[in-house]
Amino acid sequence: MIWNRSSSAWLAKMEAATTYQQWAEYALELDRQSGGDDWRHSEVSSQYDYRSVRQRLEHLRGLRARKDYAGLMFALNEGIHGNLAGMGRAELYGRARMGTKRLIHDYIEEVCQALEALSAVDDKSIGPQQKEDFFQRASHCFGRSALMLSGGAALGFFHAGVIKALLAENLLPSIISGSSAGSIIAAITCTHLDEELPEKLSAKRIAMHSEHGAKARKDKGDRRTVGTQELVEYLARVIPDLTFEEAYRLTGRKLNVTVTGLAPRQAPRLLNAITAPNVMIRSAVQASCALYGLFPPVTLTAKNAAGEQVAYLPEQQWIDGSYVDDLPAKRLGRLYGVNHFISSMVNPAALLFTPNPDARQGLVQSVVNLQVKWTKSAATQLLQFSRRHLRTSNPTLSRWQHLSYNVLAQEYTADINIFLAKRWHNPLKLMAPLPLAEVEQLVREGKQQTWERMEMVRNCTAISRTLDTILQRHHWSA
Repeated sequence: MIWNRSSSAWLAKMEAATTYQQWAEYALELDRQSGGDDWRHSEVSSQYDYRSVRQRLEHLRGLRARKDYAGLMFALNEGIHGNLAGMGRAELYGRARMGTKRLIHDYIEEVCQALEALSAVDDKSIGPQQKEDFFQRASHCFGRSALMLSGGAALGFFHAGVIKALLAENLLPSIISGSSAGSIIAAITCTHLDEELPEKLSAKRIAMHSEHGAKARKDKGDRRTVGTQELVEYLARVIPDLTFEEAYRLTGRKLNVTVTGLAPRQAPRLLNAITAPNVMIRSAVQASCALYGLFPPVTLTAKNAAGEQVAYLPEQQWIDGSYVDDLPAKRLGRLYGVNHFISSMVNPAALLFTPNPDARQGLVQSVVNLQVKWTKSAATQLLQFSRRHLRTSNPTLSRWQHLSYNVLAQEYTADINIFLAKRWHNPLKLMAPLPLAEVEQLVREGKQQTWERMEMVRNCTAISRTLDTILQRHHWSA
């Protein structure tokens, strides 16, 4: 890649952009200046089998041009590939700002057009039941995408920028999970209609101090933490009083909130309209935000048959969801058939110990990543040893050992990773209400970091979005 003073100027314009369209215009020019555009138009690369992709593309294109729908269905039944010949690798999105190889774009576009062509073909050519069976099977095999929002205390406002950026490009997945601070943004998103979200996720609306006059800090020197009652009042302001099932009926989005059992032997839960349809979302979010040692554990509430709010599993209490399952990929996969994951990561523990696999790699960055991996491995092994061999009669210390180990042992990366850029933050500041200007900056950074991954999201979700649209159009169950 060629880098010069002109490239730096375009990069500065990208950082100052206020919309994705503006950012993309500058990114395209940067690709032209730096050689990224030439790289995109050249099919050749050792990072994927371009010959196989080209062959498959020409085969599908020929069948569609000849209107050989039976042959086209047979070819697609062989497999609708999102990662054909390795074309879904993250490394292929690290050379140019505006996507990957043109060949890969063309192949994905051809698959989508082929699916639409089969959807529109008359019943004489392909029987309606045969067609429905094909699309249901294709959707099941290809899978869906989900967005996972991590915990991260005050840094969670970053997620609002991610949501707004994806929504503006009609790329927001319908399956969204949230842990701790991420559960707040996920809940806001899944309890409001699309047209409401830009305002509901504005910095002024989601900033905790905005309507808490007397409770907000008086000056920048006040780093007091948020109190339980303040959190309860805040959640009541930003999240409607709905159950998971009611929210799904309202928006069609599948909200998932992770909570951790207070007792070490108490299994964590992923709460949603399938596993806990009658649970009140606010209580789930409060539990998911109950950082151990700072907030008291929470007993969930639910609506009974009479519509009254009552205790749910009253003998069990729950704490911060990010301790055990910050990014619940396996559970989402089992429940919804998800096989492609986008993560928005602001968890300080994860940021310190997890290199961003999608970041552009240089020699210095590779050395830093290796040191980070060694540090995480050593810390995890030390905690594992202490849990097994250093018995303690102190329940609090024992629980901290258990929770700390689970935090480090988790996998914090996904297929597409949107990472908060800054790695170190003052822990005391993270638990205090942020000034509006800092909330606005986090929302803006969330947008910017998502713009960097937008074309990868667009490509990697195009086929599943096309399948979902066809299923909904024909009223076929997924």
